[in-house]
Amino acid sequence: MSAPCVLVLAGLDPSGGAGLLADAEAIRALGATPLCVATALTVQTRRAVRRYEAVDARLIADSVRALLEEEDVRAIKIGMVGNAANARAIRALLPAGIPVVVDPVLASSSGAPLFDGPPRLLLELASGALLTPNILEARTFCGGTADATRLLREGPDAVLMKGGHLDGTPIDVLATRAGTESFEAPRIAARARGTGCRLASAVAAGLARGLPLRDAVIAARALVRDYLQAHLSV
Repeated sequence: MSAPCVLVLAGLDPSGGAGLLADAEAIRALGATPLCVATALTVQTRRAVRRYEAVDARLIADSVRALLEEEDVRAIKIGMVGNAANARAIRALLPAGIPVVVDPVLASSSGAPLFDGPPRLLLELASGALLTPNILEARTFCGGTADATRLLREGPDAVLMKGGHLDGTPIDVLATRAGTESFEAPRIAARARGTGCRLASAVAAGLARGLPLRDAVIAARALVRDYLQAHLSV
């Protein structure tokens, strides 16, 4: 049997540290096939993002429609979308019955803005989906606080709030309608970009393979920790 497909919509980082190339790497590592649609082209090195240009929303829409028509898409992962027009176009294309993971990319790890539009649009894009914000993104959505349960009330089916930006031991919080669960592990002192991209894509790969959400999250966290361990000397 062929591996299940994950449709990925994200920006292209030519350095490969984050974005589509990182997404594809994580999805393949967890036994699924990535189908990649670029939403933005970035001028980026392994150190920082210099600028980006969003891909035309019509081109994105045509690509998504074609892949959904001809491929056996079992999950969708949305990362950087670039601007408001792309966010709206993608939301209108999302099919019912397919798990969706939204990594709400607002800025790069170096601080460069990566979304030209109201942050609220990314929350709306995650309606009925899994939202995977980091602490900084969660604070933007919640008006200064980081509360996974509050984000859950905004429309997502589940929220995985990543704690890597916190001091001390990082704690990820998974909030669903059934309650919340925390995942804690010692910090790995590695310098590596794209961990958020890889985590969300790995969860999508797990869902595409039929794993329950919690199991997909655990497998994705293990993949990211292995990635960080491999970059300890970098």
